[in-house]
Amino acid sequence: MDQTIQSKYIPQQLLYFIAGRRCCQQFSCTFRTSEHSVLINAARALGLRSQLVLSHGQECVKVYRQTCNHYLEEPKSLTLAPSSVMSMFTLFARLSVGGKDDDCVANRWTIQAPSHYMSLPGLIQLDAKIRSSKRFTNALNNSRANEILDSINAHRVTVFDGNLSLDKSTLFPLIILKDFNSQNKNARIICIEEEEIVAIYNCERFAECLGENIGETVGIQLPLNNNISSGTQVVYTTAQYYLRTLFNKNSNNKLNKISHFVVNDVHLHAPYTDILLYELKQALSMEQNLRIILLSQAGDSKQFVNYFGEGSNFLIKTSNMFKLNISYLEDIQQSIATETIEKGPEVYKNQRQMFRNKNQRNIQLDKCLQAYEEIGTDVAIRPLLYAINYELVPVDYQHSVTGKTALYISAQLGKVHHLRLLLFMGANPNIVNECHENAITIAAANGHNECLDILNNFCLHGYVAKNAKPQFVDFDIIVDLIYLIYAKRRFSPGNILIILPTYYHLVKLNYMLLSNFLTGNLQEFSILLLHKDMDKEYLHSLTKSQTKTCKIVLATDIVESLPIPITFQYLIDTACQMKPIYDGISNSTGERYEWAAKDSLLRRQLLLDNAFSEKYCFRLMSREIFETLNEFSQPPMQTMQLDKICLTVKLLCPTVCISEYLAYTIAPPPPLSIHQTVAFLKKIEVLEESEAATLLGCRLIDLPVSCQLGRTLVFGILLQCLDPILTIVSSLCTADPLSLPFSEDIDSKWNKFTIYIQNCIKEERARLAEGHLSDHIIFVHIFQEWQANFQNENLSLCLTDEYDFVRNGLMEQVNLKRIKIINSLRASHLIHSNGQLCFQSINMQSKNWPMVKAALTAGMYPDICAVDQKRNTLHSCQSANVYLHSNSIFRKFLEPFQTTAHWLVCTKQKNIIRYATAVSPLAVAIFSGSENLSYSHSAEVLSPAKTDVNFFIDEWIWLIVSKFDFDLVMKIRQEFFKAYQYFLRYCCALDKWRNDARDPLKVLFFETLTKILEIEDDAAGFLHCSSFGLRPTFKLPYHYLQRINSHFTWQQTTCDSNNMHRKPAHP
Repeated sequence: MDQTIQSKYIPQQLLYFIAGRRCCQQFSCTFRTSEHSVLINAARALGLRSQLVLSHGQECVKVYRQTCNHYLEEPKSLTLAPSSVMSMFTLFARLSVGGKDDDCVANRWTIQAPSHYMSLPGLIQLDAKIRSSKRFTNALNNSRANEILDSINAHRVTVFDGNLSLDKSTLFPLIILKDFNSQNKNARIICIEEEEIVAIYNCERFAECLGENIGETVGIQLPLNNNISSGTQVVYTTAQYYLRTLFNKNSNNKLNKISHFVVNDVHLHAPYTDILLYELKQALSMEQNLRIILLSQAGDSKQFVNYFGEGSNFLIKTSNMFKLNISYLEDIQQSIATETIEKGPEVYKNQRQMFRNKNQRNIQLDKCLQAYEEIGTDVAIRPLLYAINYELVPVDYQHSVTGKTALYISAQLGKVHHLRLLLFMGANPNIVNECHENAITIAAANGHNECLDILNNFCLHGYVAKNAKPQFVDFDIIVDLIYLIYAKRRFSPGNILIILPTYYHLVKLNYMLLSNFLTGNLQEFSILLLHKDMDKEYLHSLTKSQTKTCKIVLATDIVESLPIPITFQYLIDTACQMKPIYDGISNSTGERYEWAAKDSLLRRQLLLDNAFSEKYCFRLMSREIFETLNEFSQPPMQTMQLDKICLTVKLLCPTVCISEYLAYTIAPPPPLSIHQTVAFLKKIEVLEESEAATLLGCRLIDLPVSCQLGRTLVFGILLQCLDPILTIVSSLCTADPLSLPFSEDIDSKWNKFTIYIQNCIKEERARLAEGHLSDHIIFVHIFQEWQANFQNENLSLCLTDEYDFVRNGLMEQVNLKRIKIINSLRASHLIHSNGQLCFQSINMQSKNWPMVKAALTAGMYPDICAVDQKRNTLHSCQSANVYLHSNSIFRKFLEPFQTTAHWLVCTKQKNIIRYATAVSPLAVAIFSGSENLSYSHSAEVLSPAKTDVNFFIDEWIWLIVSKFDFDLVMKIRQEFFKAYQYFLRYCCALDKWRNDARDPLKVLFFETLTKILEIEDDAAGFLHCSSFGLRPTFKLPYHYLQRINSHFTWQQTTCDSNNMHRKPAHP
């Protein structure tokens, strides 16, 4: 090597690396293999670590910082059991004798997404007669109807701004249809909604107004609901589905049959709606007669006119005859205190001493507090700080006997720096012990004046109550408000709308309302539910509810888009929302609760009916916080995961760069998020290196889950274990009923219950895991237990406890998600109604837990962690520091992470692993990494015998294996991914799968694969799963909440005879 390169160039490149932000860097193969030691020694001299790795079959040097967790001190070993080797030998002997080699890797094919055309046949002239409806008659006779029509005819783009009460999504198509009928012309109107349930609801109301059935003048087109005819002039659909129909269409005639586009709720900036607006903008240059009507509720319509570069704004104001009374948190608390309402549900009153129950966590925490009180040093408080930060222990945990908190002890000892730290972590200085003393009084008694000053000043200016945080929903204060409205004379009886951030909060409040009703605290009322993932039956029960019954509607933010026929006099607005936040570094999506923006709060208060002389809006936030809120909501595409968005863009415009396309949308996402998402899609082979969509990407586009979870479903089908994979995937898309609550999730009055609740949850998770090193198996077991309770659709209508009620509500959503996924798999031809891909055939291995883990390993890649058992740490693909969530079955309270497993398949949120499953080294070797992995990804180990090779699957997945075993593993990999590529290529060819008789060589291969995975699981010391694989039926009572609400409260639906009756109360 040249001396200049050795002494100057290499050190300079290493210094550049140190000055940069990367944790590790691979240096190109520019040196001879014998000269790699020069770079390794130079890196060692600068305090860096290095390893030899393979890149495209060539050895090179990778340099790591000391803090980089991608660095493995030594590779993981892979040693096959003798019985596995024998099974493989037998398999390959049969394969070499028996079959032809269909090399799907070498034979590439043309990739094209399956087409979903929106069938728009030639129109037949029909005279749609509008049924006499007071609501629509008033709308059509509106003095501004002609003005609206003139604006639509005069401009190609018109933005109409008005609140939900105007019912614009049905009013405007009705006005256009009436005008065209009067001129004996045919219109073709496409009405775009954000959610499927909104499209179905508006379509049904429009057909009812016309006095027709759906499919005549008005039709609907959704993935599983297609009903139009030759006479259909108005079609309701979603932006996502309509974009799907544009795949593989010529850009010159995409919209040539459409006369009007009515796009509702454009102010929400839903991702697919924003993409559709860009497509409509492009179409205006091709279709001169196209009319685009944008419906908004934001009051800022100029941005849409500016985006299109033409058009007009049209503002429709509604008059407010009576004043709205808005109360904030401080007003609400004062009203409750004035009326002397007992705070909190009565059902908990007899459990006040439950926190004193002896258990391991209480004993350990009590010892930590005692040690801190006796020693008082920085070392003594560290176990408490660790428990608060990493074990979800509340910062205000009280000693089981003395009632002292860590803050109380620090004030007692006069530890100023400890006091400041605990206050910063949210400690409450007003909590009293058994002697009725708090941190302030003990600091004054002991003469610690500095501590006293800090505490007094903090109480005046610094303490932040839990109910001032968006992630905390105070259910008790909501119950008190309902009692205040229904029991006190100052309020007249009326319907109440309660807006909550998520479905989980909706179910939990439903239980609290029922429990208070049954204990006699609240009068009779009807509970109705409203959320975007609900079944049509819930919507029908709401729209047909009795008019004379007091109704409490529990809703998420979808109520801002759904004009339901219920008049509300009272609104209880939690004023918070859950926003998905995508982290491109770890390729994971987390959840963040934040206050809703002012425009959203304004839309919510306008849901109250103007006919009431007194109407009230209760916002569970302080007036001070309201003044600091943003004026407008942030567009979702700027924070959400973009995998399906990027895939849609690429299939919509194959020749355009994804980042370039999205940059032209009205609210483009950050370029960095696009780049990170595209890189991840390439990693899991949804996109090729050129950004072209792969065949896997074309198969995943119609699945209602993320690309990574969709890929897991594909491997579940291929490995014939779809049912448990289906349950796991559905559960990951739904709230976890066994998630440990943070201290922010619990009202301050019930802080003493936090440890008890967490102990119960940990014990329940351990019971459901049945000794297996897996969090994912808990999802399967809890769903199986739930469906076993409803065999033969016998629903036990009784109210037991909160956990059971919430679990039933969440499992209902899991079941609905399973049904939706199965229907989409059938529509995508990934599963068939009969033959080799029927549901029975692709579940032949559903009882085999090693096969389920193999499907998880293949589908969840690259979320695979290597366990460093010497340091008890985890090495992952992206995150430098990875931690297990306290919820995980792998975590023990106040104990270091320890496991005998070498590899974990995980579900992450940023650098925290929420769910993990231990898998065998063979599963990682066969199923992880690229499907095109070859022999070039191995290198001989530098040893005298040279009998072992390094197998580099990825930068953090490095195995050392004997040459003999490596050859067997690579052959298994090649055979498996050959079957995988064949399945993706021909799954739509029904004739190839119709015959139940399968290829005997393929049957032999998968039987051998199943056998060796079971053998290697036993060799790794994993337990055999005996109670696994019960196949749930599809006929489950998935209307649990509706049925139990109607059982305990007023009957919700109106009978045909209009006779209202009440079901007998449950004993």
